[in-house]
This record gives sequence, C-alpha cells and structure tokens, in this order.
Amino acid sequence: MASERERRLVFGEDPERYDRARPAYPEALVDQLVAWVGAGARVVDVGCGTGKATGLLAARGMRGVGVEPHPAMAAVARRNLADRPGWRIDESGFEDWAPRPGDTPADLVTCAQAWHWLDPGVRLHKAHALLRPGGWLALWWNADAPDDSPVRRAVLDVYDRLEPGMDVLPSCGNLPRPGPDDPIPDGLGFGESVDREIHWSVTYTTAEWIDLLQTHSNHRLLPADRLGRLLDEVAAALDDQGGSYTYRYRCVLWAAPRDH
Repeated sequence: MASERERRLVFGEDPERYDRARPAYPEALVDQLVAWVGAGARVVDVGCGTGKATGLLAARGMRGVGVEPHPAMAAVARRNLADRPGWRIDESGFEDWAPRPGDTPADLVTCAQAWHWLDPGVRLHKAHALLRPGGWLALWWNADAPDDSPVRRAVLDVYDRLEPGMDVLPSCGNLPRPGPDDPIPDGLGFGESVDREIHWSVTYTTAEWIDLLQTHSNHRLLPADRLGRLLDEVAAALDDQGGSYTYRYRCVLWAAPRDH
C-alpha cells in the first residue's frame, strides 16, 4: 500500500494530464476571496499544483507565491504563471518552506484540494504565522454534489461491479477542515470561520472524463490491469448514455480571518 507521502505526490507522475483534465474552481469562490482581501492582495497559495487556483487569483490582480512540493507540477505552474510577473512558484513542501522578504505578512493564505496532505501539527501554525492580522486563511475542495441522473447511475454501476466501495471522485466529506473534528490549537487567534458550498458543473466528453479519472490518486494507485478494465467499462457506459457527462460539483470552502 502506498504511504501518504507517496499518495500526495502521485499527481506529479503525469502533470500535463493533471493540468489538462482537472477542473478549476467557480468564479463565485474567487469573488468571495476578493471581497475579503481585495483584488491586490498578497497571497501564499499552498500546494498549488499546476496553478489551477493560482491562475484564478492572478487573473483578479492578486500577487504572491505558490508553494508546490513536486518538481514536475511546479514546472507546469511556472509555465502557466509566466505572464504574471507578480507571481513565482517555489518548489518545496509547505512544512519546510521559508518565505522570502516581501512574501509576508500575507493578506491571504489559500490551499485548494491539498490541506489534507499537510502535517496537522504544522499547517495551522504556519498559516497563522504567515498572515497579517485581519488576513484570511481559505481552504477549499471540489467534491461530489447530489446527482441521480441516468448517466451517474450507469457510471456507479460500473464501480459497484468492478471496484465496490471506491469513490467515483474523492469526496471532501471526510477531509480535515478546522472545526470540531480538527480543532484550532490553543494560542492561535482566528476569528469566526465561514463554511460555504458553491454548486457548479462541468460537461465532459467520454474522453475528457476518462482523462480526468486518471488524475485522481485512488485511480492512479490501482494496478494497471484493474484500472484499464475500469476505464474501459466507464467509457462504454458513458458512450451508451450519449457520450457526455455533466458532472455536478460542490466547491466546499472553509475560511477564517487571523484576529491576532
């Protein structure tokens, strides 16, 4: 079985596919961040991957640094941010990352899809230390939204037969967000937190959906023969349903301001 460290780095095995296939995030999410910290905010984007979230922040005029542990993912992020002179990408784990002069105090620390890969004993303390008083920590994930469509049922039938118990896509329901199940350590001053869900959707062709599945760690860690059979049967099910899949996402946001 792969260790947690291996699993969190498995995305970097195919960074071009990840960059091509993974969805970004809804504009309403970025609207909310701008409302909190302004369009010119200074940002530290933690676990930035290929820059999916970073690019959205940069497009609104924010500036800062993305921190990414995998060299191949960081290289794609640098390419994607090449026309944003207010940004750089540092290849580092967040736990070991050392900010440069001018990186802090940050107005906003963000982490899209990656908070659960970080060391629980470090992540909140370090984010707090990077922020100015009044700055915001914002964490979010794309997750499943309820869907009882014929296409969804056809896809789930394939998983029930071939990989029972496996998520079609990872859910954020069991991922650690600060709160009752992951309490903020004593001495860290954060104000009242915000929990919000933004519902949105993306329509995929069969080929695009199969591409996307191969970017998720639970699929990538399957033995090649099992993954191949699973992908073939999902593709056949989608083709039987018309060759497209409108996937309903919930973008789940947790955020809180540093108060001291």
